[in-house]
Amino acid sequence: MSYKSWIEETFSKRECVKFIPSSRDQHRCIPVCQVCRNLIRCCCGRLMVEHSWQEAPPPTFFTGPEQDVSEDWSLELHTRASPTNAYGTIAFQDSAARVCRAKFVRVAVDSKPEALLQLMLREWQMDRPKLLLTVHGGSENFSLPPKVKQAFTKGLITAARSTGAWILTDGINTGVSKYVGEAVKSFGGHNLRKRNTIGLTSWGVIDNNTDLIGRDVFRPYQPLGNPLSKRAYLNSFHSHFLLVDDGTLGKFGCQEGLRKKLEKHIQLLKIHTRLNQRVPMACVVVEGGPAIVSTVLDYVSSNPPVPVFVFEGSGRAADLFAFLHKHTDTDKQLAADIREGFLVRIGEVFGVDRKEASRLCSLLLECMDHRQSITIFDSESEDQMAPDAAILNTILKGTKASAAEQLSMTLAWDRADIAQKNVLVYGQHWQVGSLEQAMLDALMMDRVSFVKLLIDNGMTMSHFLTVDRLEELYNMPQVQTDQFLHHLVEDVKQTSLPLGYRLSIIDMGLVIEYLIGGR
Repeated sequence: MSYKSWIEETFSKRECVKFIPSSRDQHRCIPVCQVCRNLIRCCCGRLMVEHSWQEAPPPTFFTGPEQDVSEDWSLELHTRASPTNAYGTIAFQDSAARVCRAKFVRVAVDSKPEALLQLMLREWQMDRPKLLLTVHGGSENFSLPPKVKQAFTKGLITAARSTGAWILTDGINTGVSKYVGEAVKSFGGHNLRKRNTIGLTSWGVIDNNTDLIGRDVFRPYQPLGNPLSKRAYLNSFHSHFLLVDDGTLGKFGCQEGLRKKLEKHIQLLKIHTRLNQRVPMACVVVEGGPAIVSTVLDYVSSNPPVPVFVFEGSGRAADLFAFLHKHTDTDKQLAADIREGFLVRIGEVFGVDRKEASRLCSLLLECMDHRQSITIFDSESEDQMAPDAAILNTILKGTKASAAEQLSMTLAWDRADIAQKNVLVYGQHWQVGSLEQAMLDALMMDRVSFVKLLIDNGMTMSHFLTVDRLEELYNMPQVQTDQFLHHLVEDVKQTSLPLGYRLSIIDMGLVIEYLIGGR
């Protein structure tokens, strides 16, 4: 099956097919006049003339509020699924001299996450993730203090690039997603294969989204639009976009449910083909509104918990988390005067009334019940470790992984520095054989720095390199090495080896003797 036909068979778009007026004002035009067709909007956000009527005819009149025949709009009843009609490549014109490209596809809100993973890994040929960093924060533009911005942009990209991580954001050109794009621009690469920054965005909020319609198309895109527009623009430094369609227009947030499902499926992937460890995940919080509080609670209360890394000083929700984290260090209960001031602060920060502030305060305190999974990063602190190291350390500790699992993570990331400071430490308990397995994995994965680190920590190669382990290394499934050794053995034995032949220690002895001139 071709890429084009597989996309259209697997993914759908959603279109509203029944006009239900969002306004309940009395209106009795029969038939509906042209003025109303261009002024009154459906609950999906579209005008009457923007609808498809294949399954339901256009209404001839609107009922008034005194007639109790109102109908609530719903995705299931009032939208129709059909094969997606927008996918291909976007060419962002960042400047006169540089064009950034990104893969994109329009997908229905009820798409299967396993199909999305197949799209990204097989069709888009993205590198398998060794870590998932999901970034949450404010969607509107906000300012970051210089030190916080430096710590976030450099720390996030350094952590991602050094470990082979995927970064998930909302993908729009405002708020925290824009800061992620600036981080990629400053510290990342422009090569599509080297960028794994994925934006999950609502199709209906993208300005001029009709320009992206087309099957397997190449579309130029200008990320700078009308500043007065209420619609969003895609960020040019993301490498891939999943444009989530629930049949609405101009309504944010429909992608959140699919994003959570996709995150859970990514976590089920193996971090490396040789390791049983699954892909770890961390939530990075920068600024943020009231919705971030519930999002963080979902992460830290899940099983296993998802560690959350909060940049203090970025504003709003992030600073509220930082304040509460410090004041509930020894006692989960806030003093009465501190709680009262905190409630006032919540109301001022989010612009909510007392009742809503009290509800948010309860959620924030509930998050602190899982404080071991929340790390506050203060970029102003002089004794704070590098932000990328702090993010990775948060993942190691926050996931409640065993020492062997933590070592597997750092091995897959090829971050021997993290393993040395946080895993291979004095007093750490190791199960019998776990370090030997780590050495074998390091050799098979060509992690030279880990081989040196394990030797420095007492691993004796003379005891480790048994006959069975040597033969396993000689037969390691790396095409170039495997074929080279097989050819050498064939030259020495002057015969062809059968398919699937396993090299033995005797074979390698003959090769060494041959190479040093013994024969």
